[in-house]
Order: sequence, then C-alpha cells, then structure tokens
Amino acid sequence: VPTTEDMVGHKLGEFAPTTKFIRHGGKMQR
Repeated sequence: VPTTEDMVGHKLGEFAPTTKFIRHGGKMQR
C-alpha cells in the first residue's frame, strides 16, 4: 500500500523527518 505509506510518511515526515528518514530510509530514498 504505497498510498498509505506516502500519506503517513508525509504527515510524520513534517513532524520528525529525521526519525522517519532513519527508520524508513530505504523507502524514503526510493
């Protein structure tokens, strides 16, 4: 479900982009 991941990533990314990047580094880099 890329749509949900994108929505959650964007919402959580705005609050903690560093944590999301380290946790979902592979998915965010892709």
